[in-house]
Amino acid sequence: MVELHDEIAQEVTGLQAEITAALQVLDSLDEDDPQYAAAFARLVQAGNALLKYEAQVPARLEQPHLEVSARSFTVALWAHAACAVLLGVAAGLDWISGWWAPLALVQLIGTSVFYTAGEKPLPGKHRQLRHAAAVLGVASVAVPLLAFGVLPWWVWLLPLLCWASSYGLASEASGADARKAKA
Repeated sequence: MVELHDEIAQEVTGLQAEITAALQVLDSLDEDDPQYAAAFARLVQAGNALLKYEAQVPARLEQPHLEVSARSFTVALWAHAACAVLLGVAAGLDWISGWWAPLALVQLIGTSVFYTAGEKPLPGKHRQLRHAAAVLGVASVAVPLLAFGVLPWWVWLLPLLCWASSYGLASEASGADARKAKA
């Protein structure tokens, strides 16, 4: 992150130096000089380049955080899918009731839906993806605990709430709700 800050600072310093050089050339010319218009255009161009670059800085600073959020959500999805597969295997081996197998299939299908919901987080919204990953992790742990009878039956509300809130957070992070509203 420090390297990114240094890179941005060097780039801004270089763009400011271009403005300073353009100003020095402009100051040395009279307004009647035929080169004055070209020097003024160079100054405006250098100023616009700095403004354009500075507008991109917040997105560049957020990019590493956005990547971590997307990666954490992907890991949570893989863990959720692995728990679903293990749940299906446990049901197949009669370690738990067979009616858990359809739930495992629903979880696997849901994992792909979750993936598309949190596919590309929007700038400034990546934190919701981290929260979605954490909530999905809670559901991934709660379902097997329910299946093996560690948690009482009424705790079923927990994974249901976790799935709903995780999907909502992932959709909000990627702007999927806004895209659907525009369509």
